[in-house]
Amino acid sequence: MQDFPTQLPWRRFVCVLHRLGYVPQKAGRGSVRVFFNATREPHTVSFREPHPGDTMGPAILRKSVRKLMLKPDEFMELLTGC
Repeated sequence: MQDFPTQLPWRRFVCVLHRLGYVPQKAGRGSVRVFFNATREPHTVSFREPHPGDTMGPAILRKSVRKLMLKPDEFMELLTGC
């Protein structure tokens, strides 16, 4: 198994969300991005898009994976190909 990343480009994280079936909701002002999936818990998740730059750091990445109720190895499997 691959090591859990210490940082990750935002676009790759969004790719994992899409693979889980989440779709982005209309963006409001600011950096908060909301995603929805009617068939998965949690149905609605929100994340702050990183700025400046587009890279999620290690603490935020781990917190975000927990918010999705994924184990690190599940996340890494979904990340393959993103």
